[in-house]
Amino acid sequence: MRASRGVRLTIFGLTGLAAAMHLRAQPDLGGSLAMVSDFVDRGISQSCGSPAVQADAHLSSSGGIALSEAFAGLWGSRGLGGTTCGDSRELNVYGGYRVAVGTDFSGSLTYTHYAFPGGGPAYLRADGQRYDYDELEGTWAYQDQLYATIGWTPDAVRYEYGGPQRDRTAMSYGLQLHRPVSRSFSLLAGAGYDQIADPRGTGYAFWNAGVGYSRGRLELDLVYFRASGRAERLFGSKIAGGRVSGIAVWRF
Repeated sequence: MRASRGVRLTIFGLTGLAAAMHLRAQPDLGGSLAMVSDFVDRGISQSCGSPAVQADAHLSSSGGIALSEAFAGLWGSRGLGGTTCGDSRELNVYGGYRVAVGTDFSGSLTYTHYAFPGGGPAYLRADGQRYDYDELEGTWAYQDQLYATIGWTPDAVRYEYGGPQRDRTAMSYGLQLHRPVSRSFSLLAGAGYDQIADPRGTGYAFWNAGVGYSRGRLELDLVYFRASGRAERLFGSKIAGGRVSGIAVWRF
């Protein structure tokens, strides 16, 4: 589970496109504000255990009421810790297209440019260089509860004797479950495998489990994240060790 980037999955409820197809479609502007106790993405802490504030703004062509629509947005995160890693910053520009297939299934294709002003937390030892990269991600959803994703990047980091290079192709895979158990509570679970963050390209596994509560525009999640032993050997336990994160999101 992408603790906070993954919020976009629930912002853009995919299978809901078919439910309101009889309404008049028009462009819609929305977004969210979030606070996380630890910003975790693909099992790796992006803020070294420190809290972070995050914001999203997006525009969709039909407001989620057409069978298909285009969307685009801007997402940012700022760590609140006192260290270089705890003060990590990230800015993502994304856009794509989604389509409903019947009343139960839907799919989307999203392009995202990930920018890390000051360097990403996994590469702090490499002279503070920026490791921006691009990713094309496909998502297949069932009833807005089960999400399967495949991501590909053409410019991930790899290490050479002359220094880090940003020209490696890599993949990531994920499966997420958001299962309602009552009107307000949901069970959250996920697992995946990522080659993008691993400069050697082998990759590592990760998983998460937690519970979510939603009321109106507010969502609260409590999630445990864990990455494989290879991730801990690559990045250290401070970044890749098991951890619990609390997430509060308000949507508008």
